[in-house]
Amino acid sequence: MSRTAVSDDDEDGPPTYTVPRGPRRDPRLKDLGISCMLNTEVAALLAVIRRRPDPYAYLPPAVAAAEEATFAGLIRSLKNLRALLFQPRLGAWRCSDPSMYLKPFLDVVQSEEAPPAATGVALSSVLKILRIDVFDECSPGARDAIQAVLTAVSNCRVDRIADAGAEEAVLLRVLQVLAAILRTRAAPLLSDHAVCTTVNTCFQVVQHAANSRGSELLQRTARHCMHEILQAVFSRLPDIRSPADASGGHGTDADDDLSVSSGAGFGARCMVDIFNFLCSLLLNAADMVATPDGHGAFITEEDVELFSLVLINSAIELGGEAIGKHPKLLRLIQDDLFYHLIHYSTESSPLVLSMICSTALNLYHFLRRFLKLQLEAFFQYVLLRIGGGGCGPQLQEVAIEGLISFCRQPTFVIEMYVNYDCDPLLRNVYEDVGKLLCKAAFPASSPVTTVQFQAFEGLVNMITTIADNVEVDKAPDQATYNVDISEYRLFWVERWDAGGDHGHETWVDFVRKRKLKKKKVAIAANHYNRDQKKGVEFLKLCHLVPTPPEPKSMAYFLRYSPSLDKNKIGEFLGDPEEFSLKVLKEFTETFDFTGVILDTALRTYLETFRLPGESQKIQRILEAFSERFYEQQTSEVFATKDAAFILCYSLIMLNTDLHNPQVKKKMSEEDFIRNNRAINSGKDLPREYLSELFHSISTNAITVFSQAAATVEMTASRWADLVKRSRAIEQFTPCDFKHKLSREAFVAVSGPAVATLAAIFDYTDDEEILNQCVEGLISVARIARYGLEDVLDELLCCLCKFTTLLNPYATTEETLFTFSNELKPRMATLALFTIANRFSLAAAGDLDFGPAGCLACFNLVIFAMVDDLHEKTLEYSRREGAERETRSMEGTLAAATQLLADVFVLFLGTVAQGPGFRTFWLGVLRRLDTCIKSDLAAGGGAGVMQELVPQMLKTMIVEMKEKGVLVPRDGDELWEITHIQIQWIAPAVMEELFP
Repeated sequence: MSRTAVSDDDEDGPPTYTVPRGPRRDPRLKDLGISCMLNTEVAALLAVIRRRPDPYAYLPPAVAAAEEATFAGLIRSLKNLRALLFQPRLGAWRCSDPSMYLKPFLDVVQSEEAPPAATGVALSSVLKILRIDVFDECSPGARDAIQAVLTAVSNCRVDRIADAGAEEAVLLRVLQVLAAILRTRAAPLLSDHAVCTTVNTCFQVVQHAANSRGSELLQRTARHCMHEILQAVFSRLPDIRSPADASGGHGTDADDDLSVSSGAGFGARCMVDIFNFLCSLLLNAADMVATPDGHGAFITEEDVELFSLVLINSAIELGGEAIGKHPKLLRLIQDDLFYHLIHYSTESSPLVLSMICSTALNLYHFLRRFLKLQLEAFFQYVLLRIGGGGCGPQLQEVAIEGLISFCRQPTFVIEMYVNYDCDPLLRNVYEDVGKLLCKAAFPASSPVTTVQFQAFEGLVNMITTIADNVEVDKAPDQATYNVDISEYRLFWVERWDAGGDHGHETWVDFVRKRKLKKKKVAIAANHYNRDQKKGVEFLKLCHLVPTPPEPKSMAYFLRYSPSLDKNKIGEFLGDPEEFSLKVLKEFTETFDFTGVILDTALRTYLETFRLPGESQKIQRILEAFSERFYEQQTSEVFATKDAAFILCYSLIMLNTDLHNPQVKKKMSEEDFIRNNRAINSGKDLPREYLSELFHSISTNAITVFSQAAATVEMTASRWADLVKRSRAIEQFTPCDFKHKLSREAFVAVSGPAVATLAAIFDYTDDEEILNQCVEGLISVARIARYGLEDVLDELLCCLCKFTTLLNPYATTEETLFTFSNELKPRMATLALFTIANRFSLAAAGDLDFGPAGCLACFNLVIFAMVDDLHEKTLEYSRREGAERETRSMEGTLAAATQLLADVFVLFLGTVAQGPGFRTFWLGVLRRLDTCIKSDLAAGGGAGVMQELVPQMLKTMIVEMKEKGVLVPRDGDELWEITHIQIQWIAPAVMEELFP
C-alpha cells in the first residue's frame, strides 16, 4: 500500500491510505494474507487447548498450574510461531522453510495429551496450509516438510479418543489431509515409501470405519479418499520415464525400480506396490469381510470386490498406455489381474460382473498389444460362456452388454478377426462373438426379452460397422478375392516381418492365407477324426504338410488343431512306428516346461490328448515327456531323466488310485512317499516335493485315458501355462479395416446373421425393431455386392417373402388390404427395391447374360411386377376413403417403374442384340404409356407418374442414341415407331428428344 499526504494541516484529519490499482497484485499482500491466516489458526488452536470442560468451574491454583504444564510445550511453540508471523523476513513465505510454521501444528497432531478438539483444529490448519500451497516443490526444506506432515498424520493416535463422535471428526480430518498431501504442489517430493504409507494409512481408516461400525459418512469418505489418492498417484504415471528410456532402450523388470519422473520424487515402484495391493485385495475378498469378532473391513464379499475393482479401474484409466512401458506393472496385469477377473466373473453378482467387463474394456483400450492370450481367455471363459446363458439370465444380460460395449469400439471387429480368427494357434473369437449374438437375438419366445433386444442391437451394430468400412470406390475383380495355397510352409508359428522381403505378398495377403489355412485345417481335422489316412491325404492336397509328411508338420497339426479327437491323437503318439516316434518327439518339444512343477507340466501335457489304454504306448509317451521335462528343469530336483519318468508313472498310478471309485483302499501320503524311495539315482527325492505332488493330485485329478471331460475351467495350472505362452506368442496387432479382410470377416457370420435378421423381421411388429432390421439387411447388401451373390440372393428371397406380393393364393383385394394396412409388407417392399436398385443391379452388371436371357427376365419378372402393381393401384384408387393407401401404392408403382428403366439402361447393349428387341421396346413404351395416363388423382394420387415417366423416357432414349441403338437408318422402323410413340406418350419432351 502507498501513503498519500492530503494536507500537512492537522485539522484536515489523518492521512489516507490507498491501494494502488493495476493488473498485478502486490505479492506482499499475499504474504500478508498468509500471515493473517496462520495467526488466526494459531489463535484458534491456543483457545481450544486452553479451554476447560467446564469454563465456570473453579480450579485451585495448583491444579490449574499442572494442567497448564501439560500443554506448556505445545503452547510455547505456538506462541513462538505467532511472534514470528508479522516480523520482516528476507523473502516470501514460499521461500521460507515450511517446517518453521508446520511443526507447532504437527506437534499437536502427534501429541497424546492434546484434547481431540485440538487435534481436529491442528489437522484443519495443516489442511488449509496444504490447500493454498503456502510452499511448493522449490521451497527450501519442502521435502522434509511434506514427509513430516505425512509422518504426523500417520502417527495420529485416534485410539485414545473415547468419544465416538470426536474420534470420527478427527478421522475425517485425517482423510482430508492425506488426500491433500498427494494434491499439493510439493507431492512429487514424496518418496515411494511415503506414497505407500499414505495409501496404507487411508486403508487403515477404511478398516477402522468398518470395524467400529462408523457412520455412513465416515465409511464413504474413507473410500472416496482412497479413490482420490490413487487418482493423484497414477495420474503421474504418464510423466514418469520408462525403464527403457532411462537405460537407453534396454529396459528390464529390475529397471522398474529406477524409473523416475521428470523431477525428483516417487516413481513407478510405489505404483507397482499399490497395484499389487489392489490385486491382493481382490484375491482375498473373502478374508476382508467383517466377522462378529471385529475383524474385516467390509460388510459383504461383493463390497470388497466392487471397492477394489473401482480403484483398479481408476488406476488403469489414469495410467493408460503408460502402464505398458513399465514391465513390473504390466506383469501384474498380465499374470495376476486377468486371472482374478476371470475367476470372479462366473461367481459374482451382476454389479461385480459389470465392473469386471468395464475393467477388461479399459485394458483392451490401452494395453491390448500386450494382452493377446489374456483377452482371448476373458472372452472364452467369461463373456462367451456367461453370454451363452450358462450362469443365469441376469449375468447373461450383463455379459451381452459387455460384448456390445466391445463391438461398439471402432476397430474391435477387424482386430478380433485378424488377431484371433486368422491365427492358427488361437480360437475364432470374432466368429464366436457373432454367432453368440445371433443365437441370443434369435426370436424364440414372446415377448422379446431384454437379452434378445440387446443382442439384436449388437448384431446390427457389428454388421453396420463392417458395411461402413468395406466400401471402396471401385470394386476389385472377382478373381482378386481368390486365395491360393500353392506351396507348403510351416505356417503355425509364422509371423509377418514388416521389414522382411515378402515379394509381391502384402500383409493383407499374408493374413488371408493364414485364415484359409486355418479353415483347411478344420476340414482336415474332420476328415482325420473319421479316417486318419483321408485326413493326411487332405493335408497334403492342401499343402498344409509336405509330401511325404514330415514329423514337425504333423506334430503341429496334432498339437494345435482344436477339433481333433483327443483319443486319436493319443493313439497316434503312442504308436511304435518310426514316424510316430519322431512326431511324438516333435510334439513334446512344442511345450515349454521351464520353471514348472512336475504335476503342472504333466497336466498341461495330458490336456492336449488322452492317454491310450496300452501300457507300452503310455510308457513311450511318458518317456518323451520326462526327457523334455528333465531338459528344462531349473531346480535340479531330478538327477536323471529316469527319475522323472518313474515319478511320472507313479503320479499316473496315484491319480488312478485316488480318483477311481472302484478302488476301495486309497493310497495314503506315506504310501506314496514310500513307493518313490531311492528312485533319484539311489537317493530319495525331497519329502516336501513329494508331499506337494500328492496333495495336488488328491485335490485336483488329472484327466487321463478316455475320461469324459467336464466343462473346462480356468485352473491355476492352466493359467500358468497361458502366462508362459504369452511371453513367446506374437503380440496383438492393432489394425484398421481393409476391404478384403472386412469382406471375409462378414462371410464368417453371414449365414446366421441373415437368418437371424430375417427371423426377427418376421417375428416382430414393433416399428423401431423393424426399422433396425431393415437397416441391418441393407448393410448386409452393401457388403454382399462385392462378389457375394449367394448372400445377396438369400437376402432378396427373404424380402420377397415379406412383401406378400408373390402369394399366388391371395386375391387382389386381400393383397391390397394387407399391403395398405400392415407396415411390414411396405417396409419389405421398400427395402427390396432399394437393395435391387443400389446393389443387386450393380452386382449383376458383371454377369454374362445373353439377349434371350435378359428378355426372359424382363417378361417374367419386371414386366409382370409392373403390370400387377399397376392393376392393384388402379383398383385401390377407385375405392372410397382409400386416399392414403392409393398414394402408398402409387409410390411403390413408381419405384417398380424406375427399376424397369434402370435395368433397361444397364442391359441395353445386350437386349438390343436380340431379334425380339423391337417388340420388347414397344412393350416398355406401352407400360410407360399406361402408367402416365392412369387417373389416380380421383383416388388421392399425387401425380408422381406424370412427372417420372418423361424423365425415364429421356434417360432411356439418350442412352439408346449414345450406344447407336436408336438412329435413323434405311429400312429400320425403330426410329419412326419411337418418334410416334413419344409424341403420343409424352409430347412435352418431343422437341427435346427429336429436334
